[in-house]
Amino acid sequence: MQAVTLVNGSHNLGLDALDRGLAYGDGVFETIALRQGQVQLWQGHCQRLTKGLLRLGLVPDAASAAALVSTLIADVKAAYPVFEAVDGVLKITLTRGVGGRGYAAPQVSQCTRIVTLAPWPSGREGLSTAGVNSRLCCHPWSVNAALAGLKHLNRLDQVMARNEWQDPDIHEGFMLDPEANIISGVMSNVFIEQQGCLLVPALDQCGIAGVMAQEVRHIAEQAGINVKVGQINIAALLNADAVFMTNSLNGIWPVVNLRPSTCQTKTHSWPISDLTVTLQQSLAVRLSQQPLVSQLC
Repeated sequence: MQAVTLVNGSHNLGLDALDRGLAYGDGVFETIALRQGQVQLWQGHCQRLTKGLLRLGLVPDAASAAALVSTLIADVKAAYPVFEAVDGVLKITLTRGVGGRGYAAPQVSQCTRIVTLAPWPSGREGLSTAGVNSRLCCHPWSVNAALAGLKHLNRLDQVMARNEWQDPDIHEGFMLDPEANIISGVMSNVFIEQQGCLLVPALDQCGIAGVMAQEVRHIAEQAGINVKVGQINIAALLNADAVFMTNSLNGIWPVVNLRPSTCQTKTHSWPISDLTVTLQQSLAVRLSQQPLVSQLC
């Protein structure tokens, strides 16, 4: 099955070479799971997308952001029949649009909308049950409090970190900040279990505020599980009772092994805890209740 891409609602429109998303990474994006016609965590993705649009000034106000999201919904519905009742990945990209040379944004701009529907990725079956292998990445997050939490188009830190290994048996890598605190995985958020509590890294200086992580935190808090936000160093990671990672496609991945790397020469392992399994089960129920593409509004 071939991927389907719409640019500004058209199947046949290419991307302008002067688009600021291409030139400067001036934009935001979301990657969303489609499961048998259901759009997973749509509201959370829309909220983060809106926050990014406003923070970067791609739209002047919340009403403009809402109007842009409505247009995106029409784009998604136009593209989706190709993937009806099939699992897939929906990627939404919004850029500031076409601009001239130089960093200064045009006073009036028209956002470029890119909607891509792609087949569900293979090779991840069973990892939620068996757990994943990880490593410690040497390349750190760049600190920028103004952009922290946003899923903007500048993702070079993740590219550099992911290029550190080629072993297909390693599924994720822990990324640190310059002070050697755990921030995230390359493509995931991190949860550490200690004595029945969950610890999550503070993302006020760098990192991405994951939509799936937000959902898992909500489920945990509803179940009476204490979720603490703060700095997590490598020692805390190694002393954890259990570790799992989350993202919008993978759900909850238990981390069972830490493999050696240039930055961490020792190996370590964690069990898959009862708490992790319970959260997976609760998440599955929540995700089964998500809206269909036809119900988006």
